[in-house]
Amino acid sequence: MRIKKICKLCIDIGMLAIMVLLMNLGRTGIALHMSLGAVLFILLVLHNIMNLLWWAGIGKGTYSRTRWERTVLNVLLLFDFLVVMISGTMYAAGLHRVTAILFLILTILHIFAHGKKASAKHRN
Repeated sequence: MRIKKICKLCIDIGMLAIMVLLMNLGRTGIALHMSLGAVLFILLVLHNIMNLLWWAGIGKGTYSRTRWERTVLNVLLLFDFLVVMISGTMYAAGLHRVTAILFLILTILHIFAHGKKASAKHRN
């Protein structure tokens, strides 16, 4: 496995592990919750840097139904994450909770949408 693939996989696993921890505020406490949120933000930035070619491809070529779905999903996921981060720093608890749940749902859809493609690449 090449180093870039290993880095991507570590970042993805790290983001998923942090998300699980973030969903349990009662056990982590607010200070750790905020710190983990900041680490998740950094990992998300790294994830998007590692996938810059995907972002650069937006608007190029033809769009199949699957490509449209993945593009809309990724843009919604990014926008929702920004709202989660902003609402968390502003202590808007209700909005933060709702957008965090939506972020979890969108993340699961993102994993399924891109996981199938990634697993097919690794088999070949």
